[in-house]
Amino acid sequence: MLLDRWDTARFEAALRRSDPVDLQTTDLKGHRPDQIVPLCHAAQEPAWQRWLAPAASPGRHAAPRVTVIIPTATRVPVGIPALLAQDEPVLVHVLWNGHGSPPSIPGAQVRRVTWRGHGATRQEAVSSVETELLMFLVDDATPLGAGFVRTLVEGLEGTGADAVWARQVPWPSASRRIRERLAVWCPWDGGAPNGRLDHVCALHRASTLRKDPLDDVPIAEDWLWGRRHVCALVPSAPVLHSHPPGLRRSYARTRDIHGVLRASGQPGSIDGVGGLLRGLPGALSDRDALGELFGQWAAG
Repeated sequence: MLLDRWDTARFEAALRRSDPVDLQTTDLKGHRPDQIVPLCHAAQEPAWQRWLAPAASPGRHAAPRVTVIIPTATRVPVGIPALLAQDEPVLVHVLWNGHGSPPSIPGAQVRRVTWRGHGATRQEAVSSVETELLMFLVDDATPLGAGFVRTLVEGLEGTGADAVWARQVPWPSASRRIRERLAVWCPWDGGAPNGRLDHVCALHRASTLRKDPLDDVPIAEDWLWGRRHVCALVPSAPVLHSHPPGLRRSYARTRDIHGVLRASGQPGSIDGVGGLLRGLPGALSDRDALGELFGQWAAG
């Protein structure tokens, strides 16, 4: 698809069909080029070439070195076609914890598991991994570029880190607040603090996870594990991922995450009813912000 003028609806429709997008406009309507260009097959602006997703490189490995673990309860993971098109071959393990019979997914091994929280469910799957490396991916994230996995592997091997993680690129329709938050969380320049880790998409050595397992917690297992290890962001490996807005989703997720943080000794962000009332004026116009505010308060 040729995108010669900004059209969010057409752009997202092409992304969902996996159609290549040739970006011919420089008017991105306030969007950041480093969050839009990775979604495209090509971009006209020469200065933007550095943000294109990593392309395929000749010389595929004959045997997979990476196993991708994707827990899901409701869907066929959207990133599987992109994973199977990588120049670094992978094995895909889908951990089905939903109702009914697990779906049959071409190119993936699907097995039913009992959901025990993000930490224990992922860690249990490590025992079945036979490759040297394993990647955790969420079911609504899509790797960008046929060289995505290879770029993460090179990042892990080149930095000496215990784990590396991918830079998240939001959907074009994501709110300005979400786009700005992701730009800070996983910056293009790679300036994320050491110890930060995000299992939206992260690459580990299987041996390291066997020596130091993920914590048995309902959520935030990546944060707990990451602060004990050397972890690095690989900004040149972009993954498409952002959540649609929702007050209930934001409330529950924030409450659970901050509950784990408080249990580990971290100070709370909202100090009692007074803190809640002080935060209300700035959150009333945004459903996500309102849900997060009340979630932080509930965790305390």
